[in-house]
Amino acid sequence: MKKLLLFLLLANTITANAQEKNDTLTILKPQKVRIITGDSIQKIKVYGRENDNRYTYENTIQLVDSNYVSSVDINKDKWNFDFMRKHSKDTGYPLERNILHTYLGFGLCQGVGANYNGSISMGSSWEISWTIFDCEKFGYGKRSGYSYGFGLNWRNYRIDNRSRFVKLDDGKLTQQNLPEGYENDFSRIKVFSLNIPVMYRYRGDKVSFGLGPVFNFNTYASIKNRYRDADGKKHKELYKHIHQRPVTVDIMASVKFINWVSIYVKYSPMTLFSSTYGDDINFHPLSIGIIL
Repeated sequence: MKKLLLFLLLANTITANAQEKNDTLTILKPQKVRIITGDSIQKIKVYGRENDNRYTYENTIQLVDSNYVSSVDINKDKWNFDFMRKHSKDTGYPLERNILHTYLGFGLCQGVGANYNGSISMGSSWEISWTIFDCEKFGYGKRSGYSYGFGLNWRNYRIDNRSRFVKLDDGKLTQQNLPEGYENDFSRIKVFSLNIPVMYRYRGDKVSFGLGPVFNFNTYASIKNRYRDADGKKHKELYKHIHQRPVTVDIMASVKFINWVSIYVKYSPMTLFSSTYGDDINFHPLSIGIIL
């Protein structure tokens, strides 16, 4: 029975447009073809064709009271959203896609255009982010969409050589060299932020990408130093309230390969610290990493 219905369906599909082009319907380069089979129904649906991404074709043959009933619809879904497409979890083109998910990001940091001697070590400066939720939205038949989300971010910037970051009594931030004979363990700036990413998204068959701003609400930042004096004695310094900007904006670009892993780059055109207190050590944050 299934084989007979399927044979009739395919035969009917070929001649469905009997009044056009010599009794033959030809659909070139469809984006997706769906075939549904059962004991009493056979259905074929075609989404998209050459130079027409919104084209749809549906042909159904159904057994009703021992009779075969056939129906054909062309471009029906341009105005009506049927149950199968609206509620499908398929992420393939051209079905619409509304997905809420969470992910982790791991990256390396750098300070661009720093106003101090020495450089931030990218090998030991890192970033960890947790996007608690990210909502992607794509319309039916659309490769372009957008996303928005909310997450947390930790950034840790370490300085190279024998320098250290310090906060002076008047609140200003600066860089100082350790005295002769002292050995530096590390000097770092740590920043904790709440993030709101808003991204333009493009989904391809194998590669997808995103581009947009990430709004950082920098709720906490500190400086921490560890070093040894000439006698080998360990010292630790911690400075809080270091006058980070309460809000900064990063420009983020990401590329995803076959729904597996994303590579991202973020750069902030804004410096990290208030110009009143932090100009001596200010820099533009830059990071590169992966999103899982």
